Amino acid sequence: MREKSLFRKFKTIGLTSLLSVVLFALPASAAWNDTYTGYATYTGSGYSGGALLLDPIPSDAKITALNPTQLNYNGIKAALAGAYLEVQGPKGKTTVYVTDLYPEGPSGALDLSPNAFNLIGNQKDGKINISWKVVKAPVSGNVSYRIKEGSSQWWAAIQVRNHKYPVLKMEVQQNGQWLNLEKQDYNHFLGTNLGKQPLKIRITDIRGVVLNDTIPALAENGTGQAYIVKGNVQFPD
Repeated sequence: MREKSLFRKFKTIGLTSLLSVVLFALPASAAWNDTYTGYATYTGSGYSGGALLLDPIPSDAKITALNPTQLNYNGIKAALAGAYLEVQGPKGKTTVYVTDLYPEGPSGALDLSPNAFNLIGNQKDGKINISWKVVKAPVSGNVSYRIKEGSSQWWAAIQVRNHKYPVLKMEVQQNGQWLNLEKQDYNHFLGTNLGKQPLKIRITDIRGVVLNDTIPALAENGTGQAYIVKGNVQFPD
């Protein structure tokens, strides 16, 4: 009886240890509104020609480049493009607009514009410890859409702008079904053979909130320049 008791005891200990190892090996998934910690540096770039194609950006805007781990949240390319982040540093707090990729930055890292960095830290330090989270964008009016140059009924890249929360998904209705348009590194949703009719679309933000909208038909042939289309909806607070 004692041998069976010892066997059960060691079996329990072994299973507990194994379970502990498994749980330790599987990190908890980060929620979109978690607070992240890391460091901030500063740069004068990001106002034009950024990886996320959000030009034009006012020269006095407080902006940031974001590390690839959080920029590509949940495995979605450029998921946090155009997001607003509330950043806490040694000197205080500020809100910044995500306009670019910080390719060499580890998880939690931001590369801030100098005017944002100076509000939360001392520029002479070069690098400061920070924490940050995604917050509602201080925008008004409806969302808008940037139709990338070269877009047509055959190939189109569509970007969502002026959104209160980052947009992770776009779908187009065709033949009574919803077709998913994959988001690209350059912060546009890519579609092919979308036709010449107005597009019924469905966009989903990082919280899972879904909006339906309609945008005008794409050009029959490729457009020479990008252009902006005003939307008819906006995400709720």
